[in-house]
Amino acid sequence: MFIIFGYLYFVLYGGPRYMKNRPPYKLKTFILLYDLIQILVNLWFVKEHIAFGWFSKYNIICLQLPTPDSSNTYRIWNTLWWLFLLKIFDLVETCIFVLRKKQNQVSNLHVHHHVSNLIFCWIYFQYFLEERVTFLSLLNCAVHVIMYMYYLSSAQIGPKYQSILHFLKPFITKIQMIQFFVMTAYLLQILNPACELRLKLSLSLNVITSVFIGNLLLYLYLFYDFHKNNYTNTPKGKNN
Repeated sequence: MFIIFGYLYFVLYGGPRYMKNRPPYKLKTFILLYDLIQILVNLWFVKEHIAFGWFSKYNIICLQLPTPDSSNTYRIWNTLWWLFLLKIFDLVETCIFVLRKKQNQVSNLHVHHHVSNLIFCWIYFQYFLEERVTFLSLLNCAVHVIMYMYYLSSAQIGPKYQSILHFLKPFITKIQMIQFFVMTAYLLQILNPACELRLKLSLSLNVITSVFIGNLLLYLYLFYDFHKNNYTNTPKGKNN
């Protein structure tokens, strides 16, 4: 919670106040390294998820639970703790916006997304710890690989050639929306009486799952609204 409060203070108050009378930092090398780290680390997480059983031992249809494997389970939790640290590292992105005086990019959607990710990750480690839920982190890491490959390419080609990649911007947002839709559909399987995972969840965990599904639907709406406002609405009086 201290990390979250510190993050909110810096990106919403302390950072903008500090930068008010200062020129924006360029941070080109730092951003390059940040994007590269995100790509490589998320690729590693995708590999690890597949290595500990996704699409072989585990599948996306919730029917019979796999036989527990203590060594594999330890590998899963060890990987996910590193993933939790990556979610803390993700907060650096907003700090970059602030230091570059791109405060318009510190939107309610952006801040809510990062803060809620941390909160739900913490809840998962404290109360959930169910292997099958790692499909969500597998999907999220795969999407982040695509996102940061785009960000890296966009930053490196410079403004002169931005139009080359401009057509991909709506596609990145659509990928994120598809991600939230798939996550929601996957979690809704707990309503299926044939899903053994449903029997493992207590009432409180069912409530937490419902809240998380609601948060995913909120993400879906907010990203759809962002896509509509930025990529589909035609400004009045402008001919294309």
